[in-house]
Amino acid sequence: MNIKENSNFKSVELFDEDIDIYILIKTYDFTTHASAKRAARFDKALKYNKTDGRQAPFDRIFRVDKNHEDGIELHCVTKNGIIFILNEDKFINREDCIVTVLFARVNQAQRLYDEVDIEFPEPIRRKCEEWERLGLNKC
Repeated sequence: MNIKENSNFKSVELFDEDIDIYILIKTYDFTTHASAKRAARFDKALKYNKTDGRQAPFDRIFRVDKNHEDGIELHCVTKNGIIFILNEDKFINREDCIVTVLFARVNQAQRLYDEVDIEFPEPIRRKCEEWERLGLNKC
């Protein structure tokens, strides 16, 4: 599906496999270009992604083509509005694949759902609003 002009997305579609967040965080690490700042944000995301002492699972996983030289990204949106971004090729090849993690702003998460014609879940919207209020989307 084609994306609006103001986005750096070329296309977005649903990823048809399930990814267990615990497998992701225990098995994989950051890609080689990730910074210490990204690692600190990742640790903070794991803290804030907990619900009742457990990591909130992914609500949806989107394949995002940004026409990047490193290929397709997987944008894994948790039920708490945190987006883990993975390199798809590295994930499939079982290599370190975590590019970054975002405390999503409402528009960052909603545009993924909009592009595949899925209703944006209200609980995720509220969590994204909370991240914005707390300024976590800027960390």
